[in-house]
Amino acid sequence: MDVIIIGGGVAGLSCALYTSKAGMETVVIDQQTSQLGSVKAVFNFPGFAQGIAGEDWLLAAREQVTTAGATLTLGKATELKTTNRPYTVITEDGRSFTAPYVVLAVNLGFELLTKHDYALLVNEHVPSRKIRHIEGIGYDGKTAQPGIYAAGLIANVPSQSVIAAGQGAFVGVQIASEFLQKPFMWHD
Repeated sequence: MDVIIIGGGVAGLSCALYTSKAGMETVVIDQQTSQLGSVKAVFNFPGFAQGIAGEDWLLAAREQVTTAGATLTLGKATELKTTNRPYTVITEDGRSFTAPYVVLAVNLGFELLTKHDYALLVNEHVPSRKIRHIEGIGYDGKTAQPGIYAAGLIANVPSQSVIAAGQGAFVGVQIASEFLQKPFMWHD
């Protein structure tokens, strides 16, 4: 396994699409609790002028990601072992996944993050103030630990699905480029 993505929402699935398309063995650990799932119609995604139900977008993205080669698995990541690379993620039911790259793409899964001393602040871009972001993380999603990235609102991007998707894709391209040791390009 090459990449573990914790969270199968907009950013996590976008990241997985690019890492999978680059030929990286990618697993997405998802609780299927993406906030987008409850949105009746998303209008702020180019290409959907009439809107698309959030759950429909998620279903289509999951299908596209699995077609690209990623594995989606239901579960809650409860432990992240970061002492040595490759890193290990353990789920609530005891399954273990190990990879040199881990992407944290959770918006409300603070427990896992606080266990690792990530300083979490309120994401001021989200009016409800219920979303946190990891202090010091920029748009590139890089944490201080090589191979561990943050994607989506946890990386302090505005609460717009298209922005979270773009940032997740950017993280995926960075990981793929590092893995392939050349810039990853996908134009088909």
